[in-house]
Parts: sequence; structure tokens; C-alpha cells
Amino acid sequence: EASADRRVAFVIGNSEYRELPALRNPDRDAGDIASTFRMAGFDVFVAKDLARLQFEERFRTYLAAADGADLAVVYYSGHGFQIGGENFLIPVDATLKDAADVEVQAIKLDDMLQQLRSKSKIQVIILDACRNNPFPRKNYWLRDQLIVASGSGLAQVKGSENALIAFATEPGAVAYDGSGNLSPFSSA
Repeated sequence: EASADRRVAFVIGNSEYRELPALRNPDRDAGDIASTFRMAGFDVFVAKDLARLQFEERFRTYLAAADGADLAVVYYSGHGFQIGGENFLIPVDATLKDAADVEVQAIKLDDMLQQLRSKSKIQVIILDACRNNPFPRKNYWLRDQLIVASGSGLAQVKGSENALIAFATEPGAVAYDGSGNLSPFSSA
């Protein structure tokens, strides 16, 4: 008899930002999404209000669990933005005050995807981010270039054969937090 697919999910909800505007829904979104994944038979790792170091630590724990998985999912709800075509997820302790802060303080989505690809057969990344532009600066250093930060949403990510990336909104647009208890994207 064929063994059942092994599925793992890492669910992140960042609401309580220290220096940037707090968000109402990611906390609840994450709880809701996590229970949906559990019902679908996933091993679920839930993390809320992650600072940069916690983010990396929890992601490493998840990567270890995702090793050899048939399907690995990352769901992220919180602040995120793009600069120079790169997408960044913003930990709750980020200040983003200085031009050099992005690469040091934020989490690069492409790096997460690369690491995930090495572990699992199929990767799915679901981003309910980019609700507005809370950033104090207009430009940041990225790969030795000073680039103007686009306040409008996330950039298109090049998928691969076995990776699916879902955005709450089209690239370059802003996703809404919604008026209910969950973001429109997550409740859907």
C-alpha cells in the first residue's frame, strides 16, 4: 500500500510590529489558516509576531521537518514589500530606518524558497502581505545599489516546475486588511 503524502506547513502571522504600524488581522488569519491545514492532514508549525532571529530559528526548525516532504507550504500574513524586484517579509522588530536596513532586518522570500526547494518535492508559498507602505524611507541598499522602495505590494516571483506562489493581490498592488475579523484573502 502506498504511504500517504507527507505534508508540512509553516504558518506565520505578524501583527504586533514594534516600530511600524500594527496590523489587525494576521494573528487571527494565522490561527484560522493553521486549523484549515491541520484538517487537511498537514503537520503545522505556527508562529506569531516573529522578530528576525526568531523567524530564522523557527524557519530552520520547519525546514528540518520539511526534509523529504511531498508538499511544503509557507503561509505568511504581515507586512511585506518589494525592492528591486526582490520580495521581503518584515519581522516585527524591523525598523527600516536606515538605507542599509532591508538586507539586515528583513527576510528575503527567494532565500526561503531556495531552501525549501532543496527539502521538499512541491513547494507552495501563500503571501497575504503588503497591506500598505509603512516604511519610513524611500530608498534602500540592495546588492550594492540604492533602490527606491516600491510601497505598492510585492513583486512577481519566478516559480519553478514544482513551486506555486499565491499572492493576496496582483504584483505591485496593495492587499486589504478588510473590515472583518480576517483579511479577505485569508477568509477566502
